[in-house]
Amino acid sequence: MSEQPRHSGPSDERVEGVIGDLLRIGVASSAFVVLLGGMLYLMNDGRLPAPDLHQFEPEELRRPVHIVHEAASLRSPGLIMLGLIVLIATPVTRVIFSVAAFALQRDYMYVLFTLFVLSVLLYSLFSGYLWGTGPL
Repeated sequence: MSEQPRHSGPSDERVEGVIGDLLRIGVASSAFVVLLGGMLYLMNDGRLPAPDLHQFEPEELRRPVHIVHEAASLRSPGLIMLGLIVLIATPVTRVIFSVAAFALQRDYMYVLFTLFVLSVLLYSLFSGYLWGTGPL
């Protein structure tokens, strides 16, 4: 009988468990932050007329550093935007973790595939900055 070669590093079941936890924590954290921002918005500005959202103009919500500052000040739009950033960062974090896990398992073919997926994700997120159409 021939034995199949075993990968070193974490087991597939362990990797799947950690990835599942990452996704659950990311989505739950995002939902909590957006819910908190929504509740603060309703408590503070709920009686005001609805804002015109045909164009996204607030400068304080166009850059991640400003969003974090607004969220740290407990301003509702900043909290809502921070929750959305956490939601967007969740699958990116999952792919980064997968690259590390595949590298530890010495499964280099999957490392290459996952790095390609990561590059596509990052390009799609930052292409506006690269081509001058982002908020910089």
